[in-house]
Amino acid sequence: MKVFSISKILGLTIILLTFGLFPYLTSDAFAAEPEFSSFVADDPNDLDAILSNGDTLTITFSEATNATNNGAMTRAEIIANFTDGTGGVDWGDAYSGVWNGDSTILTVTLTDVTNAILSLGATTIEGRSTTNISSAAEGTNAELLDATSVTATLSGDFGLFTSTSSSNGSGCSGDCEEPTLGIDSKGKRMVSDGFTYNGKSVDVERFFTPYPLITVDVGKENKAEFKIYENLGTDNIKHFSFAFGLAKGEIISESKAMIELNIAFDGTKSLVITDPENALDNVRVETSEVSCDESGQTDCLGVTIYHTFRAPLDFNIVATDVWDFDRNPWQNYYNHGIEVVGPSMNPPKEYDGINKGHIYHLTETSKTTAVDEFGNSWSLKYDQWIMDYIPVQKKIDGLTMSGYSRDNSNFSMYKYGQHLLAETKLKQMCPGCFDESYDKINDIFFYELPKVINKLDNPEIQQKLKFESEKAQGTLDYILNPYLQQKIQ
Repeated sequence: MKVFSISKILGLTIILLTFGLFPYLTSDAFAAEPEFSSFVADDPNDLDAILSNGDTLTITFSEATNATNNGAMTRAEIIANFTDGTGGVDWGDAYSGVWNGDSTILTVTLTDVTNAILSLGATTIEGRSTTNISSAAEGTNAELLDATSVTATLSGDFGLFTSTSSSNGSGCSGDCEEPTLGIDSKGKRMVSDGFTYNGKSVDVERFFTPYPLITVDVGKENKAEFKIYENLGTDNIKHFSFAFGLAKGEIISESKAMIELNIAFDGTKSLVITDPENALDNVRVETSEVSCDESGQTDCLGVTIYHTFRAPLDFNIVATDVWDFDRNPWQNYYNHGIEVVGPSMNPPKEYDGINKGHIYHLTETSKTTAVDEFGNSWSLKYDQWIMDYIPVQKKIDGLTMSGYSRDNSNFSMYKYGQHLLAETKLKQMCPGCFDESYDKINDIFFYELPKVINKLDNPEIQQKLKFESEKAQGTLDYILNPYLQQKIQ
């Protein structure tokens, strides 16, 4: 029988633990630290080529994180967990994020890009020292996402409107010609009467098209007709949009009343309406193949949009946007545009206003005025509702025992009443006194008064006054001086 020493048994035990138990411990004890795999910008609708509201930032991690699957992150939570390397997260004034199902991807949607600082190829992302995001491992085995983690640099785009109409050094290859409602990239007119609104047509120019102001009424149906030329044929047109209510300097993506037509490869058409102010109603779109001009030699895609306005718009400029399946886009703007008039069919908007610590319920009466439940008027100033000034009413005084004083609130009314009484009495006493104005009465006369002379200035009077004064002084001395009285006796 073989006998094993205690040292040999201990050595064998260590070997077995090393190959059997330790692998299960090391898999958790040394869990991988999450790293940034990519940081990508995107414009889901590709309506512009610049950073704008609605753009997204997609952050992909190398490992699953401890974030809640399909959970949301607020702007404050994003700032607390990430930094762009400068100590902040300058992605705008409003944004939020949503995790995917396995918490490996965070998609951030930018809803207000005011003050945003994002540069493709320059902006980076890394973990903040205060982050709570870690690997999906539990307990002390989790690895935090901190400043030592691998960072990622922003890539992607803020829109795909970067193609040009020529291939000479621009990077464009294949089809580089945009669809047009009027003139192509070489200055040749391809379409006549490319835009017609309620029967009024215009030849669309390359960029800006002067268009006389058209006034339409709320609640009445309108008809907009377009002819679109595409050099590869009408089947190559992918998207068309028609936007209302733009102010000077605004781009088409800023419209609050826009109708979009999307066409798939198989010809399936879908309609998207952007209308947060509920200004549009009864929208329907029809398409057909039409001649681009009177010659009938070229075909265009005809798009007819029927629509009704429920409320007036703040501004009048309208715009169109079109691109093909090669993503060659073109936009046109038309001014003076379309003015919508008439009372709104929508219920008035309601707000809350604060005045002297009290909350009032406001009902909008116009874009800048409202009224509260007590009938007070309010005005919108600097994006804040302010109650209009109410002058202090003078206190109404009563009648005193001595009548009305000049300070009494009813004095002016009392004075006017006395004026009427005096006028009535005068008419009774002198019926002809009101036949003509006072300065025209013929029997008016006056007395010429003599010049007033001060008697004290008369030398004779002055001499008499002096004499009488000396006489009075002598009499007074006699009365008060007994010596003079004895001498006279």
